Amino acid sequence: MRCGAALVSCALCVASILGGAWMSRPTPVDYGPVLATASDMYAVTDAEGEPVRWYVVGKGGAGNGASADSGTSKVSRIPASAATLPWKVSVTYSLDGPNVEANEVAGASGLIGVYIDIKPQTKEANRTIPVVAFTVPTQVADDVSADNSITVTTQGSNAVVAAAGKAATGLEFSCYMNAKDFSMSSVALAVLPSNSSSPAVGANPDAANAANAAAQPAADTDVAQLTASAATLVDSLTDAGSGEQQQLIEQLQTLRDNERALNKSVVAERETAHKRTFEDYMAAYVGSYTTHLSGSIGTSTQLPALMGTAGELSGDTPLAQAVLDLANAVNNVSAAHQHAGAVDALDEVIRRIQQQGTTGLVDDLIAEASEEATQGSKQYADGQSQLSAAMIPYSMKYTDVYTANLSALTGGTSSGATAYESQAIAETNGSDELADAQSKVDAAMSTLATASEHTGKATALRQIVLRFSDQFEGGASSASGSDGDGSSGDVSSDPVTEAQALTGLVDSQSQSFYGKTRVAQAKRKADAARKQAKAAQQQQSQHSKASLVDDTMSMSAGDVMNYAGGLTSAIGGGDKSDSSKSAGSGTNDSAKSSDTGDSGNGKASDASDSGNNLDTAPVLFGFGTGGTLFKHDMNALINETVKISDAGTLLAQAVAQLDSPNTQQKTAETRYLIVIPTV
Repeated sequence: MRCGAALVSCALCVASILGGAWMSRPTPVDYGPVLATASDMYAVTDAEGEPVRWYVVGKGGAGNGASADSGTSKVSRIPASAATLPWKVSVTYSLDGPNVEANEVAGASGLIGVYIDIKPQTKEANRTIPVVAFTVPTQVADDVSADNSITVTTQGSNAVVAAAGKAATGLEFSCYMNAKDFSMSSVALAVLPSNSSSPAVGANPDAANAANAAAQPAADTDVAQLTASAATLVDSLTDAGSGEQQQLIEQLQTLRDNERALNKSVVAERETAHKRTFEDYMAAYVGSYTTHLSGSIGTSTQLPALMGTAGELSGDTPLAQAVLDLANAVNNVSAAHQHAGAVDALDEVIRRIQQQGTTGLVDDLIAEASEEATQGSKQYADGQSQLSAAMIPYSMKYTDVYTANLSALTGGTSSGATAYESQAIAETNGSDELADAQSKVDAAMSTLATASEHTGKATALRQIVLRFSDQFEGGASSASGSDGDGSSGDVSSDPVTEAQALTGLVDSQSQSFYGKTRVAQAKRKADAARKQAKAAQQQQSQHSKASLVDDTMSMSAGDVMNYAGGLTSAIGGGDKSDSSKSAGSGTNDSAKSSDTGDSGNGKASDASDSGNNLDTAPVLFGFGTGGTLFKHDMNALINETVKISDAGTLLAQAVAQLDSPNTQQKTAETRYLIVIPTV
């Protein structure tokens, strides 16, 4: 059998060599006509500056001087080998003197040098000029210096570096900066025709170019046409820029403005409440401690009195109630930061819709929501541990300072100490000796706040998918997110078919008990998702400014003892393992509450039923671990064109500051815009 297979293989090979019909290669595609009719060409290069793919825009159509509906404009995507860049680009770097690789200068601090070298590569370079631009964030370096022929200006939060070369000559320049955590944008290279017509013999070429530029409106120049076409390039590949998206964007902007206002007001209100509750807790704590003092006080904590206080950390006591009040205040101020996460989510979704429309957006948002929820839950647990570790030394230090202040007020005796309690607390609260311990508590609170931002972003992303599913990718029928196991985390109105539920299974599996169970589970999850989406959409229609997040959080007494009552275990009055267990349950509860998502009608899903929890990361079906189903992915193509669009915006800024007539003319020649990745 193996011999027979070998003979067949050889026969096919011979037939191919001899020009037979078998195994004949397809005729190579001729891209000449496409290139000949191109008005604009775009590409993103690799690290060596070689184009990995070209996007060619035909003459005519929107952004090319013709009517948008003329039907003559067409975007073609062709291989890198089909065309050659007129100019060869090289970007190199140095760090504190010596040349280094891009990965070494990324994130580095010190004297950074960036060197751009553009040399002619084809005959087209003789009649084109290169224009280069890139940005450096001002927070990275605000003292960028460059060669005399280079323009460096500050626009917003970026320093824009721009330069223009000459036809056939090329361009070479360097710039330096003292940077911290260095980064920079991609380099945008525009290749523009050097003139629209040959000047008369003996005429001043600069004067001819200036006259030509002056005769053209600003919106009808090579740069304007090139950047306009770059901005709409992504629109031709997705549904971005369509009028259908504007209403959705405006709704999201309304929600974002509301979340931003809530973030400002709720956080400020709860920070004030937390500070007051924290002080009340410490007052109750040292108040209890004071009642247990005896004999001479001394200038440091009395351990017998502290043991007496530890006994009041549980049960029906004022101190135990103060613990619960503090726990709720901590959780409330942390949960308030979910609004900041919602603002971040809305900003991101708005930006993505403006850049790439809603194509492929649902799957991306569902996946990102799962990642953010996981990160928020983990960071919340870290914050709890951090706060537990910070509160114990803070309480001990506070008691030391309080004891010393009380001793000074009473003359060192515990007799009548309660009369001086308030005064000693006031002096302790303003003590510089607490600064180091307080900074650790503040750092833990910051960790909890950041965790809530991730949780809020996860919840907001999920709510955006639910509330606006009928506006994603052309309607509700296509707005669904795969759970990866063949079942659909569907937010559409269409029922899941058996064929959809069995995607990825071979026939024997699909007819098995497992296959039947999979179908039933998929339909149940899809039904739950439809109800969830319907409720969210109804809420959006009735309360268009309703918050995307639930900024409340509750914990039981057992949950909070890990950090507020951690003193008990520190002095031998309790079981540390028990408090750790209770803290763990608090983390899980908070994660569950944040993942339910719908702040308007309570739970959006049954948290006790993990199969209905659509925020959990999907278990992907495939061979072995980490397997996945195949699906069409446009992200690489979209990201490519978004980079080109961003480079077009940068180029427009750069050319405006160069103010060179050589870059502002209008010709019938092909224009190029190349994006070169950097650090």
